[in-house]
Amino acid sequence: MSTLAGRTVLVTGAGGGIGAGIAAACAEAGASLILADLEGDLAAEVAAGLPAAARARAFTLDVRSLASWHALRAAIGEVPDVLCNNAGVSNGFKPLLAVPPEEFERLMAVNVTGVYHGIATFAPGMVARGSGHIVNTASVNALSPFGSFAAYSASKFAVLGLSDALREELAPAGVGVSTLFPGLTRSRMAERDAARAVANDPAHMQRVRANMMDPLWVGRAVVRAIAEGAPYIVTHPEYRAALEARHAAILAAFGEPAEPGYRSGASATRPAD
Repeated sequence: MSTLAGRTVLVTGAGGGIGAGIAAACAEAGASLILADLEGDLAAEVAAGLPAAARARAFTLDVRSLASWHALRAAIGEVPDVLCNNAGVSNGFKPLLAVPPEEFERLMAVNVTGVYHGIATFAPGMVARGSGHIVNTASVNALSPFGSFAAYSASKFAVLGLSDALREELAPAGVGVSTLFPGLTRSRMAERDAARAVANDPAHMQRVRANMMDPLWVGRAVVRAIAEGAPYIVTHPEYRAALEARHAAILAAFGEPAEPGYRSGASATRPAD
């Protein structure tokens, strides 16, 4: 998709932060916007701040509910050219053993099932049309996880795996799939997580805020990736060293077969050509 001019873009989690940044960047590129958020009034505020040419419409959407997705589809009456599955939640910095089951389930319901619901709702129409693009928001934690963020990292790893497989499935139909891996970006969620982590250190909190990326620039990276058909969108290059170290450790684990004399053959996890 070489340009967003005249295209329709649906953004979830559009009531602020990265979602609002994606919306603003798409509006800059000439797109029409459909903004959805669990807090529909916040999506409406973002829509009101966009240029009139964006013809932005705002809706309330609970990504956990397939019925809510179906209601949104009926309300907009079209299959968007671009779907940005951006809605997500965090449970802050918390060791996995301190995460209650219901909290873990909520993370998965929003961050993973919510993405699936968006795909299930609109990807079939894109395939039938023979064009479209899907952007799924993961996190740098899907590339380089760390302790005290295990539940959130698990949900974002799932988005990465889902997106990689979906890209292969939809490519023959002319539908692209990109995965967004944002780092620390100015948003309500990032502010809350940072505030919990450094509650007793106001000076540190000020430094954290100063290092948060402007979400508009994250949105502009998304626009470029859609135009280029890029599979991955990395906005914070400072995480590269950690990713390289992790991948080096994984590659180092590839040695001799576990079974002596084993010869590789057809993969049970991949269809034969």
